[in-house]
Amino acid sequence: MREIINKKLTFKYLYIVVSIILFAIAITIFREYIFKIFGASLIFIFSFITSFFYILLFKFKTLIKTWKIFTSIFFIGISIITFIGITSPINLYGVEINSLGGELSILMARKPFYWNQYDYSYFHIIQSFIRGILLISFGLFIIYPKFFTKILKKLIKKLMNIINIILSDSTLKKINQIKNKILQLINKNTKIVQNHKDEVKISKNNTDNTPSIKENDASIWNNSPEIKAPKNEYSSAIKFNWKIPDKNILEIAPLQGVSQSEINETKNLIEKSLDQYGIDVSVDSEDVKSGPTVTMYGVKPGWKGDQKSGAQRVRVDTILNREKDLALALASPSLRFEAPVPGESVVGIEVPNKKPQKVTIRSVTDSVDWKKFSKDSALPVPLGIGTDGNPIMCDLAKMPHTLIAGSTGSGKSVCMNAIITGLLMTLNPTQVRMIMLDPKRVELTPYQGIPHLYNPVVVETERAIIILKSLVSEMMERFKLLEEAGVKNISSYNAKTNQRMPYLVVLVDELADLMLTAAGEIERLLVRLAQLGRATGVHLVVATQRPSVDVVTGLIKANFPSRISFSVMSQIDSRTILDSPGAEKLLGKGDMLYLPVDRAKPTRIQGVMLTDIEIEKIVQHWKKQSGPDLPELSINPIQDSPDFDISDTGDDSLYNNALQLTESQRTLSVSLLQRRLRIGYPRAARLMDELEENGVVGPGDGGKPRQVL
Repeated sequence: MREIINKKLTFKYLYIVVSIILFAIAITIFREYIFKIFGASLIFIFSFITSFFYILLFKFKTLIKTWKIFTSIFFIGISIITFIGITSPINLYGVEINSLGGELSILMARKPFYWNQYDYSYFHIIQSFIRGILLISFGLFIIYPKFFTKILKKLIKKLMNIINIILSDSTLKKINQIKNKILQLINKNTKIVQNHKDEVKISKNNTDNTPSIKENDASIWNNSPEIKAPKNEYSSAIKFNWKIPDKNILEIAPLQGVSQSEINETKNLIEKSLDQYGIDVSVDSEDVKSGPTVTMYGVKPGWKGDQKSGAQRVRVDTILNREKDLALALASPSLRFEAPVPGESVVGIEVPNKKPQKVTIRSVTDSVDWKKFSKDSALPVPLGIGTDGNPIMCDLAKMPHTLIAGSTGSGKSVCMNAIITGLLMTLNPTQVRMIMLDPKRVELTPYQGIPHLYNPVVVETERAIIILKSLVSEMMERFKLLEEAGVKNISSYNAKTNQRMPYLVVLVDELADLMLTAAGEIERLLVRLAQLGRATGVHLVVATQRPSVDVVTGLIKANFPSRISFSVMSQIDSRTILDSPGAEKLLGKGDMLYLPVDRAKPTRIQGVMLTDIEIEKIVQHWKKQSGPDLPELSINPIQDSPDFDISDTGDDSLYNNALQLTESQRTLSVSLLQRRLRIGYPRAARLMDELEENGVVGPGDGGKPRQVL
């Protein structure tokens, strides 16, 4: 008997030791993986499973007697795991997890709804609590089935009584009486409305004023038009059932964030560092705004001396002058000050997060704001997440032209891809057409073949000038259509006529390459499109990695009111693109400053990240739709002929300008041509050779100016 007892004891001890060893090995080897999946719920899961199997193996009779207790513990533990699924991301022993309970608690508390600490509502929290309560109720139902069946019977009886009361004769008579009164009121209102419509028709005949048209009316096909426009080639395409890509093909951003302990530590460091220099400030928790890349700490200046005896407030400049001292104290590579923060009486200090959060398109498009914004906007585009954690989006139709600049690898091309993807995810080819100019040959070519393209992706710089000239012709043709219809802009045309005029978005990935080929011609065409394109629905998005004055000229800046600046090398480049410093302190990898036309100061945003796999899925979705043939950009046959050359003197406006210049000069030099015509040395030298061949100037004599003949 003693031997049997000893064997049982050894098996018990062996079970406990093996369980602890296996747990320790799993935590050591697969620590990051286990913490991400289970989080803090691992404590309950391990303790429950080990104790359950211990009693099952060694005390089976006790398990039969106490099964109700084990069942209640199980369901209470599962409901607690569900409750902690609504918590924010934390750092658990060096592992960033999306909630306190890991992915398991997120699955139980949030799926199929996608929400995080930046985008949630009371509905999400309430439904998570309801799930936990239902789990506890289900466990109690298993333990006490008779008690719950009695409660269900009582509830069913009460519901039946309420239904009988509603369906009784007296209530039905009352409902019919109310119904008749409502119908009488509706008939009266319809007569009033009809009389009002007749009055409006008479006033329309007497006046030439047109009603205001909303921007989103452009996306509605008008079956009862006021004006009959000439039939175009989009009639069959509008009737085709275009399918918008499913948002599930895009990647979901991982749920992360800055821990509260890190925020408190940084707050204390800011206050202590400034206090060492005699600067009294305070940082309140309500003035801290956490974003995916940086966290803004709102610093409130204190007072010098006693307030009652007429103390003086701490000057903002004294805080700004301690930028390097604060950067040293916080061990931060760069700090950006915003003094003051718009709408608040604080000085904003943007401190980079230790672990930046990845932002995807779903981070913006899954928000409630995006759903409303995409319906009300003509060309909705998701940009990213702001420093306050809120999604930032823009409407290209209101911008109306955008200039993007930044050094190599800062995120310009990803931003261009995000703009294109935002349009492809919301609009069909009858609502927007695109023209892509990609001198780099690799950034925009993956979109080749989608129905939204108004012309195949252009990679040759010589061909780009032909396309821009054809676009100017297209724009003037659209003006003629607007004139014939008697409307002012594209939204009014689409709302009033029975035809569709799609928006045209022109995307240029590298402006510097085009300006090197023919700076004067490219500048003239872009400026003309920017000046006149808004009314006809032509919107430009131009990107460059060299924001210098010879690429981003004064005329281009004046006609591109909206700017996006990524990380640049110097403050001079920041002033060129934004007319203010700040872009030189950005962190790169999508960190940008967004300056729309309707704001005085730029907004800092972490741009969305888009992978090649996501782009390929969206492109394949549109390619698979065998829709009707869509019209393409009509190109001038003379310009498109193989004999056409940019440097042809018969059609080159620069040559004519050079001829006019010789009329007022006795001598002519290459440097004079460069200054007066604002062109580069290679183009000026070619012009000088052409003038010599045509007998306008004499032969060259070293570096001396040439004689005008």
